[in-house]
Amino acid sequence: MTVLFRRAELGDRPALLYLCRTAFTVDPKPGDWRWKYDENPRRAVSVVAVDEGRVIGFFGAMGTRYRGAAGDLPGTSAVDVMTDPGARALGKTALFKELGDAFRRINAATGIPFDFGFPHERARKIEERLLGCVTIEPCGEWGLPFETPSLLGRLRRGLLRLREDSRFGAAHEFLAEKLHARAGWRTDRSAAVLAWRFSRPGVSYRVFQLLDLRGRSRGFAVTTVRDGRTLLVDLQVADEASPDLADLVGGVHETLRRTHAGRLVARSPRGGLLAARLREELGFASEPSDTVLLVRAFDPDFDLMAAGRTFDYRFSDHDVF
Repeated sequence: MTVLFRRAELGDRPALLYLCRTAFTVDPKPGDWRWKYDENPRRAVSVVAVDEGRVIGFFGAMGTRYRGAAGDLPGTSAVDVMTDPGARALGKTALFKELGDAFRRINAATGIPFDFGFPHERARKIEERLLGCVTIEPCGEWGLPFETPSLLGRLRRGLLRLREDSRFGAAHEFLAEKLHARAGWRTDRSAAVLAWRFSRPGVSYRVFQLLDLRGRSRGFAVTTVRDGRTLLVDLQVADEASPDLADLVGGVHETLRRTHAGRLVARSPRGGLLAARLREELGFASEPSDTVLLVRAFDPDFDLMAAGRTFDYRFSDHDVF
């Protein structure tokens, strides 16, 4: 077969929704696709495979920017990767590899140095073998039961400037500057990107912001409930070594423990300061995870392993949350 690999266009959407329904046997939500691909303020290039006018493959891009002390670069995660089950007779393995290579080639031309994703074990093996992806680590996840006694003393609770507020406005920019100047790499945490990220249709998020005396954000936490667990979808503080982390996590735990059952769960790099403090100071325990952090080089001169080892991920970097 002669397959054309090209940039996905808006006019491909009906065919892509049909492909998703065929490949995953689920009914895709058009609103979720609009949110992910049309409304994201950071764009990257999704790629389709077309055989005789029929879309038989898709490699989705959820665009971002990689931010850190070393720079500000365009970036993307790979999402909604699918091929038509009928393509097996046409050489499905070769199709997947060629689709992935086209995705890398087209996005490399836009300046993206690498992509990342969070596959399960079976997908990890396939992507390593066919696409040259590299596993950095099994995702670190840490949980704290809500029945755990309060992490905050009575006096501390009274002084805490924790506000539940979904708006990421001017008060957030102080924190964004701190996060984006930190060593290592992370995805964009600007106010515009966060406002989009937590506006996903059909998903309920609660946003908690820790403020200083001038009304600037010193940290924020975003939660959602999934499968009986309350996920800290994002958790950021200006200084992870400061008391702000305990105040923020303690305040969220204290607020939610009155109405929530189960556990409060965070995701972060296993060797990071955040994970160490959650475990050693705040009583979080390691949780099982069925996903890994996977990266793939687009620019052969970019130090992929250094970027992967310092990539400061959270649940919100994974499109399924």
